[in-house]
Amino acid sequence: MHHMTDERPAPFGMIGFLLGVVALLVIFVQISAIFEPQEKSAGTVIGEIAAEIKQSAARALSGEPAPPPPPPAPDYGLYVTIGALCVAGAAIIAGGVALYRHEPHRLAYLSIGLGLSAFAAQFVFWLAIVICGTVLLLTIIKNVDAITE
Repeated sequence: MHHMTDERPAPFGMIGFLLGVVALLVIFVQISAIFEPQEKSAGTVIGEIAAEIKQSAARALSGEPAPPPPPPAPDYGLYVTIGALCVAGAAIIAGGVALYRHEPHRLAYLSIGLGLSAFAAQFVFWLAIVICGTVLLLTIIKNVDAITE
């Protein structure tokens, strides 16, 4: 017994699906890389931030000019993330083209869903980072008198 299924080729749906999977994987690898054990502990980083605030406050009170900032190290993570989001956009577009061409719907919906998921994961992650950073900064500012003693 052979079932008749929808066996029409779905090139755009398949391409979109693969692009969506790649985009989502890259986003999650990027997010997990941030949570890898760093060479510095959180306490060390907070202490450095506090010391920097203390030094800049002392400079501001004495009228010294601030030292020039060190040149930033190239951040390849940003380029990888932008590339992943472009791939996610391409997955969404490929899914849209697949729907327009009346290809089988399952792959088209999957590619659109995976592309949107990559954007949503990135957005929610950075929203969480901003909230945590704000809480950290407010805590440091609230306790700056204890730090500067």
